Amino acid sequence: MKKILFITTLSRTIDAFLVPHIEKLIGEGNIVDCACYIEGGPNKDLTDLGVRFFHIPFTRNPINPVNLIAYKDLIKLQEQYKYDIVHVHTPIAALYGRLLKLRFPKIKTIYTVHGFHFFKGAPFVNWGIYYPIEKIMAHFTDTIITMNGEDYERAQKFKVKETRKVNGVGVNLAYFNNGLNRSETRRKLNLSPDDFVIIMIAEVNKNKNHRQMIEAVELLKQKGIDLKVICAGVGPLLKDFKRELIERKLDQNIQFLGYRSNINELIAASDMGILMSYREGLPKNIMELMAGKKPVIGTNIRGIRDLVEDNVTGFLVNVNDIKGTAEKIEELFMNRVILENMGSNAYKFIKKYDVDQVVESLTELYV
Repeated sequence: MKKILFITTLSRTIDAFLVPHIEKLIGEGNIVDCACYIEGGPNKDLTDLGVRFFHIPFTRNPINPVNLIAYKDLIKLQEQYKYDIVHVHTPIAALYGRLLKLRFPKIKTIYTVHGFHFFKGAPFVNWGIYYPIEKIMAHFTDTIITMNGEDYERAQKFKVKETRKVNGVGVNLAYFNNGLNRSETRRKLNLSPDDFVIIMIAEVNKNKNHRQMIEAVELLKQKGIDLKVICAGVGPLLKDFKRELIERKLDQNIQFLGYRSNINELIAASDMGILMSYREGLPKNIMELMAGKKPVIGTNIRGIRDLVEDNVTGFLVNVNDIKGTAEKIEELFMNRVILENMGSNAYKFIKKYDVDQVVESLTELYV
């Protein structure tokens, strides 16, 4: 039995990615707690299993002095509960969580990289801030877990005892293939059975780049191609985009649904998925789309190209290539045979990312 502390900057990371991992560890007899900035209360499924959630006042700014208070709180937790392992996620939590080794050198530190902030094409400021931090913190890391090829190659150059590459955080294949009612979901969304429906699952922020999708749809509408887009997610740009859709007269083509808990139903009601991000680690939303047997059009960046094989499971386009994005959407719109074949290929590919396999591959790290 091990005492394990999961540390993330925000509790939403635990809710979105880590519940199956923690459940697996508890099922094997370990004690698991979580330390994070708690948003809206701790995860009830985990608290019912005995997981304790500790509120830590992290901020996303690595040099904000409030994070020093968070670090002191982590020290108090370790002094009180004496964890054998800390498993850190997200850059800020990973920084201060691994610093526990300064005071507690025997503690084992595991760091899951959800996408380094420095990457090919990243802004210079990202390299100036985050690369030196990671290079230094490698000395306080026992194991680094990466999710894509570029991050894995980068991490291997750091002085870490062990570097691994895994298939993301995993996806529950059965959840997206359990006889979902496509027609009923469309009816609730005021979509007709004959509509060609694209889904975009993403926080509505600058990085996710909804504008590329919007302008591609506008270009297609000008050509007389009528299609529908449903966007699931919230974020700081949500109100602005809703207003812009009205101004562009696209509000009948694109719906921003806000937060939705029935992502599997929305995917079943769609024909294909799209993600136009500037930066990704290994996007779970694409894994979910592929688990739902949908082809994906994504930007040709780290993380997305680890999942989307061009012309096989979908299409890759350049960031901000509006014309190219519209052309690939039109190709799938016009040829449903290609659409179906790519969806089938996507599902075959994503099988190795099944969450049970991913979780099982990590259990030996906690020995």
